[in-house]
Amino acid sequence: MNLKFFGMIISVFIIAFMVIMTVKTNFVGKDKSAEFEEYPSGLIKDQANKLDNEGLEYEIGSEESNIAPDFELRSLSGEMIKLSDYKGKKVFLNFWASWCPPCRVEMPHMENYYQKYKDSADVEMIAVNMTTDERNVENVEKFVDSLGLSFPVLLDAEGEIKDLYDFDYYPTTYLINADGIIVKKFSYAVDEKKIEELIANIE
Repeated sequence: MNLKFFGMIISVFIIAFMVIMTVKTNFVGKDKSAEFEEYPSGLIKDQANKLDNEGLEYEIGSEESNIAPDFELRSLSGEMIKLSDYKGKKVFLNFWASWCPPCRVEMPHMENYYQKYKDSADVEMIAVNMTTDERNVENVEKFVDSLGLSFPVLLDAEGEIKDLYDFDYYPTTYLINADGIIVKKFSYAVDEKKIEELIANIE
């Protein structure tokens, strides 16, 4: 056996090995249980990116055109609520604190909108209180009771959701479409008329 022929055999073996490894990498099933990691807070790490109907990929994040990060929090009434529970609906996601003057101005307008459309519009209003910035939960309860708020009020007791959404001012609101994509983010109070306009323009 001459060296040239021996070299050809070695080359064939190398190519065959590379083909086998490529096929194995592409087609052997992965352990799906490792793709998601639930935390006690309900935060989901490494959520899969999403493809829309046109094949466009959206990244998870807190900016416009991102997939809104999922979370789970306890409400004032004691119910555990996940953002993903409202998939298929438009969501007005508001972050606030009871000592924030613009929040007090805005909340009655949010309540008015909620009462007007909660049974007829495919939309949900969620207010996440930044509980780590409050003196106590009792202040939150008094605030909610004083304004007669009936939409879901969630408590970010550990501050993890604030870190997840990465904002600096109160109130900050995220408008999320039925596919879970953030279509608008703003950090100022709005009145009922503006809320109607903003939600009507969610696509």
